[in-house]
Amino acid sequence: MSSITKDALKAAGLQYGYSRTRRHPSVKPFIEGNHNGVDFINLESTAKQLDDAITFLKAVHGAGKVVLFVGVKPEIRSVIKEVALSLNAPYVAERFIGGTLTNFPQIKKRIEKLHDLLKKKETGELSVYTKKEQLLIQRDIDRLDRDFGGISTLTNLPAAIVIVDSRHEDMCVKEAARLHIPVVALSNTDCTLEGIEYPIVGNDGSVTSVRFVLEAIKSALQAQV
Repeated sequence: MSSITKDALKAAGLQYGYSRTRRHPSVKPFIEGNHNGVDFINLESTAKQLDDAITFLKAVHGAGKVVLFVGVKPEIRSVIKEVALSLNAPYVAERFIGGTLTNFPQIKKRIEKLHDLLKKKETGELSVYTKKEQLLIQRDIDRLDRDFGGISTLTNLPAAIVIVDSRHEDMCVKEAARLHIPVVALSNTDCTLEGIEYPIVGNDGSVTSVRFVLEAIKSALQAQV
């Protein structure tokens, strides 16, 4: 990927880690130095990791399999949603509910309920209920849409997962590991890389850095269409 250069990564701010006291031992090989107590990430390693992750995701996407995007931190959830929707991919941007992967049959029932209620609303079938009952049903629709709207197209488990901040999304990482679903994760220096097949060590809190990584993934997958 020609756009994935050290200079491009630096301009996006991916080199900024956390303080040395927050460093997880697993990221030590990817630390280039420390300045005023702040770890700086080796961007040559990051470029290679991102390139490897994109190669993997292109293989998954090219085979017609589903990639799930996960990132619920308030500052980046809009980027997650935007990129996923541009790829017609499922996403979790509000809250990763325990069992989303490991108890998917039950989650699927909640998704089916959402589809059913939305269909009844669209066809006017809810008009037979009182205004109070319709209000309660609408609240149920809103709650289901908040929790499961982003994954409403999922009929089976995803073939791969892209995560922003593996420390924040540790529940998702653990569930994916239990099911042997490969994970691509943008992970800062406070994250463990254990259980992540394709780690991308870089700043995972800045909107600029997160957008750079996700846009690079999006561009590569869209180019296959």
